[in-house]
Amino acid sequence: MEKGKWFSKLSPSLCALLLAGGVSALAQEEADKLNNVLISEEIPTNYASKEKSAIMRSNIKPDESAKSVQIFNETYMQDTQAQTINDVIKMSSNTTYLGDNNGRESLFAIRGFSGVPILRDGLSLTNAAPFPEVFNLESIEVLKGPDSLQYGQSSPGGIVNLVVKKPLYETYAQIELETTSNTSYSPKVDLGGALNDSKTLRYRLVALARHDEGFRDSHVNSDRVFIAPTLAYDISDDHTFTLVSEYLDERTPSSFGTYVNSRGELVADIKTIMSHPDEKFDKTQKIIGFDLDSRFGTWKSNLKYRYVDYLRDNYNVHIPYAYVEATNQVRRFFATQKYDFTEHALQYTLNKELEVFNLKNKITMGADFGRASTTFTGWMDMGTIYALNLSNLKYEALTDLSDHPSAVTYGNTGEKITTTKKGIFAQDNLYLSENLILSTGVRYSTVKSDTSDKSSAWTPQIGLVYKLTPETSLYANYSESFTPQSATDINGKILDPEEGEGIELGIKQKLFGDRLALTAAVFKIEKVNVAMPDPINPLKSVASGKQESKGFEFDVSGDITSDWSMAASYGYTSTEDKATNQGKELSGIPKHTANLFTTHYLTAFGLPHFYVGGGVRYLGERYANSTNTIKLDSNLIYSAMVGYRKGNWRGALSVQNITDEVYVESASNSRVSVGTPRTVVATLGYLF
Repeated sequence: MEKGKWFSKLSPSLCALLLAGGVSALAQEEADKLNNVLISEEIPTNYASKEKSAIMRSNIKPDESAKSVQIFNETYMQDTQAQTINDVIKMSSNTTYLGDNNGRESLFAIRGFSGVPILRDGLSLTNAAPFPEVFNLESIEVLKGPDSLQYGQSSPGGIVNLVVKKPLYETYAQIELETTSNTSYSPKVDLGGALNDSKTLRYRLVALARHDEGFRDSHVNSDRVFIAPTLAYDISDDHTFTLVSEYLDERTPSSFGTYVNSRGELVADIKTIMSHPDEKFDKTQKIIGFDLDSRFGTWKSNLKYRYVDYLRDNYNVHIPYAYVEATNQVRRFFATQKYDFTEHALQYTLNKELEVFNLKNKITMGADFGRASTTFTGWMDMGTIYALNLSNLKYEALTDLSDHPSAVTYGNTGEKITTTKKGIFAQDNLYLSENLILSTGVRYSTVKSDTSDKSSAWTPQIGLVYKLTPETSLYANYSESFTPQSATDINGKILDPEEGEGIELGIKQKLFGDRLALTAAVFKIEKVNVAMPDPINPLKSVASGKQESKGFEFDVSGDITSDWSMAASYGYTSTEDKATNQGKELSGIPKHTANLFTTHYLTAFGLPHFYVGGGVRYLGERYANSTNTIKLDSNLIYSAMVGYRKGNWRGALSVQNITDEVYVESASNSRVSVGTPRTVVATLGYLF
């Protein structure tokens, strides 16, 4: 872990250089104004979104919402050369990546609490591929705090929404080639425009292929094919119908992470495979649906539907289930894991602005319905144990089911289990004065699974926004969340639903002529009935009782000058388990996190089309287990890049994790995932 530590001493100097560069840029901009210097081409560097947030079905502006919302737009994702949504989401304050659940899903904690839903165009999908394609996204939105009002079951920490690219009125054609030092390459194409002279019929086509050999010692490469055609038709001036679809076919190695010992040290090189290097994991996902946007006089209506067909097959695996520190061995057993998911998701939202007693109201009403079915097929043989000696790596031949006559089925093998979700809500943003906005709402949700009783909940929310000036807003809110569980206890009984409640006070500030947006907040959240592994039988769960988080955070993004853009955040979260491990911190959650990424065009040096940038990420100390006996070190991860934009051409070259820091990215009871080592990423794109 000492590798690259010397570089952390440079951080004060690095910050000073960045600030000095900013002062220089401000001075240069003023000098340009005094000398009437005309810049012939404006570079699109804005990281701050001025649009309404898609994550809020009420369709109000972010500065009128009593919630903290961060929006990472397409320009930011391009400049950072984000490889997955994880690279973007964890830039938000108090947001921690918790791994991919053995390649099954992307897991995050916000403000200390896990189980964060990943919405797609505002729709909550129960099961979907873990790494949605970044190239197909317009933006990623992060909403903080408990909020089951509009979307039903969710984490009390917050929600993430992925905004997918949509058809365009103007002709657009982009081709791009991306390659990395991990021996990967990915050709990409993004096409769009009108199909008729009146522009009532429009399309968008995003497609790519990716081959990635990765940095681990796997015998299986990652290969992905992704296609997303979209078609929009203006039925009339008041009605637009959009047909959306996606197809994903992907093969990757198995992903079971690695281990740390009792001192929090990695037990093997980060390239080491803990299961078996020949294992294959196939995923095929098909999504089709539509959006219908309508206007009925002063009423705005939105109807969304998605159908998801998702097949996940882990074939034959030697699953690691325990690390024995005394012998430096990993114990593994044979298993097969296959899931077949189907889902129907339907959502309707109605917005109306009206005056009541001379007070403006923005009223939102909505309903949603979801039906998700899962068929699982699994076999395992714990009678045959494969020990992997990490001091002398020798893998046995990968076996299949025919080699294990004593294997037994597990879980609900062969049984189709269906879960149905329903909900309705109403919300009113009442403008008590020009500067004071009161937001109130309530939701009723029900969830019923074939394997559990019906769960239901009323979840209220109330917020207040006061605009001190057009640039400064104060806000406060109280909200609740509701999350039914599928986890069972040692007697086979489904645990009671998780419930969360939180309070938040914050300020939103616009700086540098609305070019830079800052949000700062303090919060306190409580959650009850949290599922934790049963200490007697880790395959079963117990309800932990109450957990609490409280803290402070700020997020800032946008343009400081016409040449200088940045996104930065800092978060402090104090967590506490008040029941199962009373007084202990929640595992995997650092108290301190901080992020900075900035880009600067070299206009002052006569190179207006070149820009340089860099970033630093601080991941604080945290515990790898719920009993707080295994502590992980803090880490600093640096990146740097150079880019070029002129006319139709765009190019970028970045070095991520410059110091090749070896660090734990996420942890769960001594099983951990590691951060990506030093990687060079090169991108070349052309816009027709």
